[in-house]
Parts: sequence; C-alpha cells; structure tokens
Amino acid sequence: MSRNSRRGFLLAALAGAVLNAQAAPTQYNLLDVYSMALKNDAQLAAARASMKATLETVNQSRAALLPSLGLSANTEYNKATRDYVSGGDQKDNYNSHGWGATLTQPLFNMNSWFNFEQAKSVGDQASVVFANARQQLILRVAESYFNVLRSEDNLMTAKAQERALKQQMDQAQERYNVGLIAETDVLDARAAYDNARVARIQSENQVFISYEQLRTIVNQDVTDIAHLEKAMPVVAPTPDNAEEWVNTALTNNLGLKASREGIMAFESKVKASKSGYAPTVNAFASYNYSSSNSSSARSPKTIIEGLPAQTPTGDGKQTVIGVQFDLPIFSGGATTAVTRQAGYQLEEAQKNYDQQLRDTNANTRSLLRTATSDVDRVHASCQVILSSESALKATQSGYEVGTRSITDVLDAQQQLYSSISNYQNTRYDFIVNTLKLKQVAGTLSPADLEALNQWMTNASDELSVPDKCRG
Repeated sequence: MSRNSRRGFLLAALAGAVLNAQAAPTQYNLLDVYSMALKNDAQLAAARASMKATLETVNQSRAALLPSLGLSANTEYNKATRDYVSGGDQKDNYNSHGWGATLTQPLFNMNSWFNFEQAKSVGDQASVVFANARQQLILRVAESYFNVLRSEDNLMTAKAQERALKQQMDQAQERYNVGLIAETDVLDARAAYDNARVARIQSENQVFISYEQLRTIVNQDVTDIAHLEKAMPVVAPTPDNAEEWVNTALTNNLGLKASREGIMAFESKVKASKSGYAPTVNAFASYNYSSSNSSSARSPKTIIEGLPAQTPTGDGKQTVIGVQFDLPIFSGGATTAVTRQAGYQLEEAQKNYDQQLRDTNANTRSLLRTATSDVDRVHASCQVILSSESALKATQSGYEVGTRSITDVLDAQQQLYSSISNYQNTRYDFIVNTLKLKQVAGTLSPADLEALNQWMTNASDELSVPDKCRG
C-alpha cells in the first residue's frame, strides 16, 4: 500500500470515527439532568424572578424612612396690561424664572416603619418560597428521571414477553402440525402473542412520553439516560420513628417557614394600619431663587399723571428650615376599615398555617409509612419473582407431558413478567417516596441526588431475575 493510500485510509477511518461519535447519543446520569434543569427549568426561573421582584419592595419601603431631595425650576413669559380708573394704561412684558430645592427627612412615621417591617417579612418569605422551589425542582427531576427508567424497564419487559410468547406460539404451531395438540391451543397462544404486541406498542409510546416530560424540565433533547444498578440497597428511612420525622418537618419544612414569615408580615400590616391614627413629624429645608425683568409701555395719560413707569425687577432668594407636624383627626372611617381588614387577613394566615401544620404532620407520617412499606414490598416482590419462575418451569414440564394446558403455560409466563415489572416499579416507588419524605421534612438537598447517582450505570437490554432475589 502506497503512502497516499495509507494516508487516505487513516483519514477515512478517522472521519468515520468522528461521525460515529457525533451520531451516538450522549448518555446523561441523574446529576447531569439536574444540572441542566438548574439552568433551563422555566418554573425555577419564574420563582427566581418572583423572589427578586418581591425583594424590591424592601427597598421601596425603606425609601420612605430616608431623606428625599427634590429640585424644581421654571421659566415664564409674562404679558400684562393694567387699566387705571383715572384713565390710561400700562403694559408689562417680561420674563421670569426661578429654581428651588427641598430636602425632607422623616423624624417620626410609624406607618412607614411598620410597612418597612412588613416588607422585610415578605422578602424573607419570598426567599423561603424560592428555596422551596429549588427543593421542588429536585423532586420533579427525580420523578421525571425515574419515570423514564420505569417506562424503559416496562418496555424491556414487554419486549421480552413478546419474544417469549412468539416462541410459544411457534412451538404450539409445530406441535399442532404433527397432531400433538388441538387448534384451540394455537389460537390461545396467538391471542396471547397479539396482546403482548399491543402491550409493547403502548410501552414504546410511554417511553416517548416520559422523555418528553423530562425535556420540558431541562429544555434539551435527552434520548439516553443511565439506569439504576440492580444491586442498589433498599433500606428503610432512618430514624424509624415517626415523631422524630414530624419534629424535623415542623422545624424545617419550607412551606411552614414561608407561612410563618407570612404571619409576621400580616402582624406588621396590622400595626401599620393602626398607625394611621398616629401623627407624623418631618424636618425640611428649602431654598428658592427667582429672577424677573420687565419693560413697560405707558400711555401719555399715565405719564402726565406720574403713575409708575414699570414693575419692580430683580432677583429674589429664600431659605426655609423647619419641622412639620401632622395629626390625622378623621378620614371618614377609612383607617378603621383598613385596620379591621388587616386583622381578618392575619386571622386567615394563622388558620391557613394551622391547616398546613396538620397536613405536614399527616403527610410526614404517611410518607414514612409508605417508604417503609415499599422496602417490604421490594423484598416480597423478589420472592414473587422466584416463585413465579419456579411455577413457570413446573407448568412447562407439565405441558410437555400433557398434564397442563397451553393456557396454564401462558398464564405462568404472564405471572413471571408481571412480577418482574412489579419489582422494578416498586424500587422506583421507594426512591421517589423517600425523596418526598425528605422534602416534607425540609431536608431534601442535591446531596440526595448525588447519593443516588452513585448507583447509576449503563443501560442493559437484558431482562433477568435480580441477583438480590436469588441471594
């Protein structure tokens, strides 16, 4: 082979490798998906913008307590005519202009102060709400991710079942051709195979839907994700004590924290409403400058009688420093109505918080019980798989010797694949319910995703009984 031929071969091989690398889809693990969601999730971005907008109310309310400075300026053209009783007139045409500055410092304003306190509580509430949105993102990413794995595992089970039933149908056809079985057995096998095809088609559609749901979070096409190791331990949440979980939730649940900040905000609002009866005291200083000139056109009559020839001209300056006291006496009942309204809003916030306390208590206990039950379900599902596998072997042996029918074999196969699917789904239920428990308790964090990500591995197309079940 010549040098040019070898060079061309190497370039072609390199180009082929690059094209294959580009064509191969990227496989993402759980942390990869979460990182994309942090950057692209629309719900989180909206929550962040809402928090920033709310925090600006703190700056707005603080401004009412700080000095304010205002400038004003004016320029005017004046044209005036004066008629005198004695006869004659005087016309004045002149320009005037001026400017002024006023500095005001509130000295005592209870309404502004309590509005500022309310704004700080609302700002703190907004920060907690955003933190809760980040926790919700962790849960939404995990649920969507494991829904994809769930759908892919179900598809794998459907394909394996379809292959097994196809083989069973072909064997039934062969046995029928040699006269060993009746035609009804062939028809039963074909019906079971056709049902398996329908289930496989539905599973393929569900895989597509689950990936689309994941894409709405990450705003990026994801077509391949890492799967969960079969060896991942399934252990009950610790501590195994409902009261400890409830106490943690009542302290750390972000929804409860946000509600508590809301109550504090309404308490400040009540105080601000009542301060509508209080006086306000402001210090102020102002400086004003004005200038004007004029020219008068006098009639002969006014000249003869010695009337003024023109309006005064010149500059004027004024400096004022003082303190202003205002006391509202009666506002038509508006202050009383606003105070009552704020009181009812505070009562509503307190009652909603009480209900949220009860819901958090109940949800924490329920999720702890559910996650603990999931552990038992996973272990029990292992035993169901082993029992179904043994039952299928026995049924197939009985079918070979004529003591069992094809329907028995088909039912046994269905039971085995159903038990494997139940086992896989139960594992995902356990993971999601455990994360929900931590979210209700207020302890859910990216570290929980990092711990799960350690058990992510490349996808496998093989469907088999988990080694954990055999062990």
